[in-house]
This record gives sequence, C-alpha cells and structure tokens, in this order.
Amino acid sequence: MRNAETLTGPRGALVGQAMIHALGYSQSEFDAADPGRLCRGRERWIEPFDIQGPVPLHRVVITGAQFSDDSARDALRGVAWSKVPVPELLDALFPGAELLAFMEDGHPADIPHAATEVEVYSGHRAGGRVEEPMVRWLLRLRGLDALTELLGPAAAGDPARGLLVLPDAGELPDALAERLFLLTGFSTLDSPPAHYQPAALGEVLEFGAAVILFHRDKHGIALGIYSREPLSIEGPLGSVAESHGALVVPFAIPPMLARWDRALSELRQHWMATRDEDFPVPPCEEPTYWTHRRRSRRTSSSEGDEE
Repeated sequence: MRNAETLTGPRGALVGQAMIHALGYSQSEFDAADPGRLCRGRERWIEPFDIQGPVPLHRVVITGAQFSDDSARDALRGVAWSKVPVPELLDALFPGAELLAFMEDGHPADIPHAATEVEVYSGHRAGGRVEEPMVRWLLRLRGLDALTELLGPAAAGDPARGLLVLPDAGELPDALAERLFLLTGFSTLDSPPAHYQPAALGEVLEFGAAVILFHRDKHGIALGIYSREPLSIEGPLGSVAESHGALVVPFAIPPMLARWDRALSELRQHWMATRDEDFPVPPCEEPTYWTHRRRSRRTSSSEGDEE
C-alpha cells in the first residue's frame, strides 16, 4: 500500500515520500430518472428523457487515488493512481465474460482492427468551429489481453465510451445498436461534457448483465458499473487490490463526488476496532476536520459512560 517513490504532483511539484495507493468504491441504488450530480463538474449527464414507470438499477463506482497521509490533500484521483491497471480490474470483476465495447464521437485513426458496425460521420468537437470526421463502432472481446490491447493500463484518451457485459455467445440483436445510440448518441463535447443518457441504461441492460461507463475523476477515469441486480464485488476487488499493494476504501457515496479524507477517517475507525495491526495510512501532521470529529465523539462517549 505504501511505495517509496518520487512522483509528480497535480501541480507539477515533486512528491519525494512514501505514497499510499488505494481503490475507493461505493455501491448504491440508482434512479435513472433522477441520476444526480456526476464527477464534480468534470462531466454531466445528458438531460434524461421521460421514463414510463420505475427502472430500479444498481450502481457500483470505483476510482483510485494516490496520497501521502490521511488528509489526502495531495491526492491524485482516478483508477490508474491506485496502481491497479483498468483491464486487470475489469477482468477480476467479470472473469471470463464476453464484453461489447462501444464508441461514439471517436477518432477515425483509432478504430480497432476487429471493430464492427463502423460508421463515420461529421460533428463538432469541444470548442471547435469546424466539423470533423467522427466515428462510432462496436467491438466484441474477451479476456485480459483483449482488454489491455483496447484500453491500455489506464483507459486514458477515450479508447471506448463503455462496455456491455454480454450474457451468452451469439449474434448481437439488431436493436442493441439503437439502444447504445440512445445511451451515447446525443452527447455533447462541451465543458463539462455530457457523454451518457441515464434514462437509456435500463433499455441497454435488456441485452446484458451490466454496463460499464468511463466517468471522469479529477486526474483520470472512474468506473461506473450499472446493473439490474446488485453485484458482488468485495471479494474480487480486494484480491486485485492486494495483488498490487492497494488499500480498498469504501465510500458512502460515489467516490468521484466524495472526500477521501472523510472515507479514510471512517475506515481508520473501523480498522482500529476490528484489527490488531496498525492502520496503513499515516496521520497528517496537522489534525484534520475529521480528526477533531473523532476526538469529539470519543469525549462525548466517555462522558456518557461516566454519567
């Protein structure tokens, strides 16, 4: 979990000390008609269209971070900063599954050689005044090697817009491309960009077990995994994190919206109550807001016991 290395901080400053690498995750119900905020102003949802009746979904959000102490003031945020490669993380969560990668507003030079349903069209990129060629495509893949070839270690640079976990081998239904277009086809590339239509998630999930979207955290991507049924992720998430020396940190809300210092404070309390070994994240030299809260709670508890 701690690696002694000299790294470049978010403002280009050198950080020459032992760094903590962590994976943060949350699990919650998701209302596609009222999806809430997304990624602290770095990304937003396409305005949802009307949905006939409730569409109960579940969401897992996973991101990563690198920081030096429990204040997380110097945190670099995004899955890649956990030191867990994105393809390994996805392969651990969905071992052996066939996946369908889909792209919208892609660059014609980046079409995978095995892609199908390739369509080239013209559009305006963010801030652009001139129409440029763009492309959409689909790509079926399976296994770690195929994921690594498509995404690279960090899934940087928009290698795909997302992935659908397919249930069985066979021909893709004709309607699937239409549903994926509803999900991504009306995106805007302004700042912040709107890549996904939340109201279309339920329709896409008629053809697969889960939809994996690449959301934007502060310094890299976060994974948003949407499904009709809750997913069991704690075991595989813990295993892949341990293999790369990353600490697993649970969050009450999606971690790309939340504070790492609060999640670390709550994890420290649980760790000290349930384990004998020291918490692997060093305390900040200057007490944080959450340190004061812990002390206040302990004081109130002791005073209550005396009474």
